[in-house]
Amino acid sequence: MILRRLSPIAALVGTCALVIFQAVPQQPALAAAPGPVAAQASTPAAAMTLDAALQEALTRNPQVVAAQQAVVAAQENVTVARAGFAPTVNANGQGAYGTSSSTTFTSGGTPQPLQNVTGTGSLSISGNAPLYDSGKTQAAVSAADAALASARASLRQTTQDTALSVATAYFGVLQAERLTTVREALLASAQAQLALTQGRVRAGVAAQSDVITVQAQVAQAQVDLLSAQAQIGTSKAMLLAAIGLDAAAPVEVQIPAAPTLTVSVAADAAMQAAAANRPEVIKAQAGVASGQASLDQARIAAGLQLNVGVGATYVPLSTSASLNNSVSYGVTGTLSFPLFDAGKGQAGIASAQASLHAAQAQPDAAVLTVRQNAYQAYLTAVQDAAQVTATQAAQAAADEALRVAEGRYRAGVGTIVDVITARAAAAQADVNAANAVFNYQTALVTLQHAQGLPIQASVVGGSQP
Repeated sequence: MILRRLSPIAALVGTCALVIFQAVPQQPALAAAPGPVAAQASTPAAAMTLDAALQEALTRNPQVVAAQQAVVAAQENVTVARAGFAPTVNANGQGAYGTSSSTTFTSGGTPQPLQNVTGTGSLSISGNAPLYDSGKTQAAVSAADAALASARASLRQTTQDTALSVATAYFGVLQAERLTTVREALLASAQAQLALTQGRVRAGVAAQSDVITVQAQVAQAQVDLLSAQAQIGTSKAMLLAAIGLDAAAPVEVQIPAAPTLTVSVAADAAMQAAAANRPEVIKAQAGVASGQASLDQARIAAGLQLNVGVGATYVPLSTSASLNNSVSYGVTGTLSFPLFDAGKGQAGIASAQASLHAAQAQPDAAVLTVRQNAYQAYLTAVQDAAQVTATQAAQAAADEALRVAEGRYRAGVGTIVDVITARAAAAQADVNAANAVFNYQTALVTLQHAQGLPIQASVVGGSQP
């Protein structure tokens, strides 16, 4: 590791600290720079686990909330549609109070106005029960059920997509923080090399050009560190946005337990799970049911329609003696058939049939897509697991090569160019190793998403404290 490379020259760093600050004027500016890490240090936040971030997103993310309310609306629409099967009872009241006037003539021929102030009214309770409506209510219920299934599948898809975004952003923060640690170590190593080189120049065993070369490397290490610090802020803003929180809110994250480097699911099993669990497949199947319901409704509207129902009315109170406490009941039926509609009915049937045929092709297409996604996610996870092992081996080899180059330079048999080249290779190896770990963890959660399974911290190696 890069941190272990500092031990051979740690003593020189302490004795040459003053020389470093004089030779590299950029360093005080770096210490004073208010980078993202320094800004957040003044307002520490409790570290957030991956499970906590996922749970917070399912509560706060606006897209998840909207999808949840869409399910509620679809459930209410099912209730509305099923009400067509149930009887209804209504209470009705009516009343009037006023005068009526007419003119009469007395025996003497004098007209006399005649005024009557009267009040009329009644209260009735009526009930109706449908017996048959040519299947219109059943078709409406089928359409509402299909819409509810689609809304639930959309909610699952939104939830899983949001969880994947949160997990990806979470590991992006960890990756940025780890790279910042690596960059800090690389800067310290370059500064130590500068101190060593300056000491050799003063001793007359190295050229001044070696100092200039190492100073350039120190400056580049400072730039790389600033870039890595800025990336932390950007990654945290992305995580907060995925959760549904303000991008400027302080947040710290915990590292999950290290995952094993063996993918726990086989490719075939991952593909089968995707076909069975992915909400895209369920949503496509709901589309077929919706298309069938639309075709049924079109056929009913274009054909003979018969509606039969039974009803009864009771008048408990009326100003008319003949209506007071009266009861009436009976069976009613209506029959209708469109004799001419300019082809509207048949066109509606043809359109619904075409839509149904299109919907029937979607489940197969969805299965192919999710199986391909699952297979690709599996291959990526396997490749990234191997990449962790490979980058760790390359990191160890680069560390050893740098140790040899530094030893040769101190012994006077190597050049500063050899040291710079070895340090650049070691730095890249450190970066690759850091990236590989979090790329693998991201690949594991992507594989879970591809199978349609919930994303949890245990997926990437174990539960968090």
